[in-house]
Order: sequence, then structure tokens, then C-alpha cells
Amino acid sequence: MEKEFEAAELTLSDIVHIFRKRWVWFLLTLIGVLALTGVYLMLATPIYEASTTIKIESSSGGSVTDIFTTTYGLTGRSNISTEVELIKSKTNLERVVKELELLEILRKNNPEITLNKAVKILDDWITVTPVKDTKLVRISVQHPDPSLAAKIANKLAEVYNDLLKTMAKNKYTVRREFIEQQIPKIERDLKDAEERIRKFKEENNVFVLNEEAKWILQMMSQYDNQLNNVNIQIEESKARIKAIKELLSKVEKKIVSSETISMNPVVLQLKQRLTDLNVRLSGLLATRPESDAEVVALKRQIMETENLIKKEVEKLITSEVQVMNPVYSSMVKELAGEEAGLQVLMATKQAVEKLKEEYQAKLSTLPKLEQKLLELQRELKIKESLYTLLLEKLEETRIAEAGVIGNAQIVDKASPPEIPVKPNKKLTLAIGGVLGMFLGILVVFAAEYMDKTLKDEDEIQRIIKNVLILGRIPNVSDSLEKNRVTSELVVKEHPVSPVAENFKLVSTNLQFMSSSKKQVICVSSAEKGEGKTFVSVNLAITFAQNGFKTLIVDLDMRRPRVEKVFGITKKYKMGIVNHLAKNVPLEEIIVNYMENLDIIPVGPLPPNPTILLTSQKFFEVMKYLKERYDKILIDLPPLLAAADALIVGKHSDGILLVVRITKSHKMSLRIAHNNIETSGNKLIGVVLNDITRKSSQYYYYYYYEDGKRRKRRVKKAQEIPGAEF
Repeated sequence: MEKEFEAAELTLSDIVHIFRKRWVWFLLTLIGVLALTGVYLMLATPIYEASTTIKIESSSGGSVTDIFTTTYGLTGRSNISTEVELIKSKTNLERVVKELELLEILRKNNPEITLNKAVKILDDWITVTPVKDTKLVRISVQHPDPSLAAKIANKLAEVYNDLLKTMAKNKYTVRREFIEQQIPKIERDLKDAEERIRKFKEENNVFVLNEEAKWILQMMSQYDNQLNNVNIQIEESKARIKAIKELLSKVEKKIVSSETISMNPVVLQLKQRLTDLNVRLSGLLATRPESDAEVVALKRQIMETENLIKKEVEKLITSEVQVMNPVYSSMVKELAGEEAGLQVLMATKQAVEKLKEEYQAKLSTLPKLEQKLLELQRELKIKESLYTLLLEKLEETRIAEAGVIGNAQIVDKASPPEIPVKPNKKLTLAIGGVLGMFLGILVVFAAEYMDKTLKDEDEIQRIIKNVLILGRIPNVSDSLEKNRVTSELVVKEHPVSPVAENFKLVSTNLQFMSSSKKQVICVSSAEKGEGKTFVSVNLAITFAQNGFKTLIVDLDMRRPRVEKVFGITKKYKMGIVNHLAKNVPLEEIIVNYMENLDIIPVGPLPPNPTILLTSQKFFEVMKYLKERYDKILIDLPPLLAAADALIVGKHSDGILLVVRITKSHKMSLRIAHNNIETSGNKLIGVVLNDITRKSSQYYYYYYYEDGKRRKRRVKKAQEIPGAEF
């Protein structure tokens, strides 16, 4: 685009005008996009969506949600987010693929599909979304097979619920399995202890202990029971830690070992402090009540030390791990809690062992037989109490394990859908329509930008500032559609036609522009084919009909057409070239066509027209003709084809530029105007040729009576033979 055109503001009327001209492009683009959208809708594979809704809530016995909530402080949205991650976990998807034999189904289309690839494809089919402000989660599966989509949704809900049960039972299962392994061993040890004490009594005839031995036995049995209880808790804690680490190891993350935690200087110091505090507390409780101020203060210190151990252990573990998802984060926190609890239990065990050692020293002061009997009875009591404790723990664990249920309740099971969700025909068509309109607008403006031809008067006004539009010659085929046009002499053959009336308007404007009756007007154009000869001959006839003595001179020495238009080609072989080159008298070359109208043909084409036009002879001829005629019209070659118009223009009142809308190029018009200004010639004005309804609003109102449009069929092939308009 030229600078002036780019700088001009595009108004609403300009946009409307552009669309009026190029509405076909817009319509074709819109129809094309809609047609492609329709083809897509017909060819696209319908996708069905099956959905199952599940309710996630805390349930008795320690479901996963309950464990996470109580252990990690996760509530509300965090719970739901965790469950969403669990539902789409790789473990669940692998199980769905295997149980529904999806791998075999997928391999029908692609035999090389692996299990991991099948899981990834299944993951793309599934969407898990929580229902806002509720404990509901919707599992949606999209697939071309509606029955399979429903099966996958229901199976995933079922597999997810099984996973919840497994995870919730895990801590109880580990405890139960450990206790079941220990009971047979303790039972054998108990029988052995009973047998040894029976044999000792029979062999040594010692059946009872004195009071001091009984007291030592009682205290040592008490500490043995405490140690047994602590040892069981330690083993259970180690088993849980092992189970958690096995799960975490599958995520391929670095896990901190219990040995690393135990050897940490801060943890060691805190454990020693906790041991000392427990020993002091045990000593105080032997002589003072629970409500004693010193006992209460000591218990508070023990609690604070335990909290410090938990924080330090959690810091050690979490510092080595990057949390990737809610499930992994929860398991890391659970591991940290178990590790901290283990360190507290180890400190407690050390404190009890320290107290037990004191009574062990007192035991060594007793007589050997009593000492031996005391040791055997203490061992028996330890085994009995340990056996009883394990049986109690086993029953408790079985009850807790049996009470665990999954916390996912299926609210609505998925059923095979009947209507596909993709493609959404209404939405797709709407999007296609919007896209079509957008692309249509883009195509219209792109076509407008790429079209370098002049499309309306406004563009001419932008290129040539303050130019006078002397007339607008309508398209001959449009304005004379009822008559077969056989000649370009429209003013002569159709004197009352719209074309003839516009030529009369141009001639009138030219007369008013000059105070003198005599005028010499050069008629040219920027490029060929713009209708300069058509305008020249009809203007000449108009002047002649108005009573002016008129002469038309054909000085287009490259492609002369004036003789052909007037039909005098065969009669007259001589012209202006004969006079300028061979001194043939003017009387012999001037042809009278009609009253008040003479013609000077070009004659034979010269090898160098510029020499003739710049000669003194031509100057004298022009001077003579100006005295003899009122109006002289000179038909000249296009301004971009030759310099003839600029040379001859010096002998005239100015140059009349003919511009054909939709044919003339903007750059050509600009160069032609610059050439006229640079050469010092005067631009009289512009005549617009071949105006149509699209290119001029003026034409629209001029040819429709009383502002009302008449419906007429415009014939396509009403062109004048040889015409250039």
C-alpha cells in the first residue's frame, strides 16, 4: 500500500464500501468453512462419554482419608485432590487394563503396543473431576465404544475402592502378621520356662521365695512387662517403616534410613535426654504421687523432648525428598512420624533397662538357690505376660483390620451412553460459523490489500490531492443493456443514454474551467486499456454537437485508434506524420467527419515520434490549428508508455487524465501524476471511466429513479468490438 493510503484512517463507511465490493469473497469463505465443518462432522468418529460418580467420606476403621486427615492434618480440598491422584494412579490403570483385557483390544489396531503405552492411552481417555463444594468425584471415560467406556468407568471405581481398602488395612495387616509370627515362638518359650522351673523345684526342694526376693521379683517383672510392651511397639514400628519404605522405593526417591537418623548428633542428644528424664520420673513416682509439681514438670519436659525428636526426624527426612504429588507427600510424612516414634520408643527402652539394672544388682545379693528360683520365676512371668499381651494385641488388630472398609461409595454407576459428546454438532457448527466469518473478514481485507488496482474515487483522491473529478462515465454494458452496442461512438448513436449524458457533463465542466472559448486538451492515461480514445472521440462529438468547431488529432503514434473508432481507416492513408515529415498540406490530411467535427489521423507510424513532436514544424502546426478551431482534442499514448503526452502538453491548456476503475493501478497513477507535475504540465482533471454500481455510489443513485432500485438483468457480453473501456 502507498504511504498516503496507509496513513488514511479507515472509517466505517470505508469498511462498508469494501464489503459491498467483496461480499462474494466473504460469502464464499463462510460457505467454504461451513462446508468443511460439515464434512468434518460427517467423517469424524463419534466419541461417547460414560461417567460414574463416587462419594468419598471418612469411614470407620481408619480409611485412607481418615488416616491422612488425622495424621497429616489434611482436610477439605486436600482430601479430594489426594483421591483424584489416587484414582488415576498407574497401579489402578494397570489393573483396569489387565482385568478388561484392554491390551488385546488395542493391539488389534497396533500390535506393538506395550502395557505402559496402553496405560498412557487409558489415562488420556479418563477425566477425574471433583464436584465443587461436595465430597463427590466424577470419573468420566471417553471412547468410540459406549459400552467399553461404561465398563472402564465402573471398573476404575471398583479398583480404586479396592486400593483404598488395601492402603487402609496396611498398618493393621503389618501388625497382625508380626504378632502371628511371634506367638508360636513365645508359646514354645513359655512351655520351656514352665518345664525348667518344675525341674528346679523337684531337684532342689525349693518351692517358695522370701519377702525380699518376692519384692525384687515383682519389680523386675514389672520392668520386664514394660520392656516387652516397648519391644513389641518397636518391632511393630519397624515393620510399618519397612512397609512404607517399600512403597516409597517404587517412586525412585532417596529414602533416609533409620540408622542414619539414629546416628544424627541432635537425635542422639535428645534421646539421651529423654532416657534421663524417664529414669528420673520413674524414681519420683516410687515416692511421690502423680499430682506432685516436680512430677508434672518432669512429664512436661518429657513431652517437649519427644516433640523435638519428632520435628528433628521429620526435618531429616523431608530435607532429602522432593515432594512430587499429594500421595507421596502423605507417605513421607507418615514415615517421618513412624521414625520419630521409633526414636522415642528406643529412648524409653533405654530408661526401663537402666531401672531394671538396679534391681538386677540387688538380685545378685540373694542366696544362690533363691536367686536361681527367682530368675526362673521371673523368666516364666515374662513369658506369660508377653504371651498374654500378644494374644490381646492379636485380637485387637484383627478387630481393627476387619473393621476397615473403603471410603469410596458409588453413587451413580456408569451406563452406556446413547448420544455422543464429540463432536458437538451445534457447538462445532457455531465455532465453524464464527471462524468462517473471521476468515471471511480476513480474506476480504487481504484481497483488498493485495488488489493494487484503483477501486473507487476515494483512492484517487488519496493519491492525487485536490484533483478535480470532471466526470464519471458509466459502464456501457450496464447502461445500454437493452440495445446491442456496435460502436464506441455512444454520444452519436445513443444521444440520450446515461453514457452520453455524462460526456455532456464532462464537456460542460471543461467549458466552465476556461474563460476562453478556445481550448486545447490533451487526453491520456497512465496505462493502456483505460479508455482514453473512447473518451476523446465522444468528447469531440459532444463539443461538435454543442456548436463548437472541433478538431480531434490522433497523436498516438504507437497504437493509433481514432481512425478505427470513426471508421475512416481504409479511406484515408495520410495523417499528421505526412505533414510533419513530408510537408503534405494540412487540407489534404484533415478529414471532416460531421458538422463542426474534423479529424487529423496519425498516418504512417514514424520510427521516432519524439523528433516530430519536438520539431518547429509541430509548433507551427499547433499554432495554426488553435486559430482555426474552438476545441482541439489530442489523443496521446499512455504516460507510462512514452513521453509524447508530456511534450505535446506544453502546447495545450493541460492534460485530461482518464482513469478506469478496477483496471488502473495505484502506483501507475501516482507515477503518471508525478511525471505531469515534474514536466511542468497542468493536470486539468480526471475522467473516471467504466463506472459500475460497485465502484461508485454516485452511479447507484444516478441510475435509480427517485432513489428506488430497479431490478434489471445485466447482460454479460455487451462489449463493443475493439473498445478499450
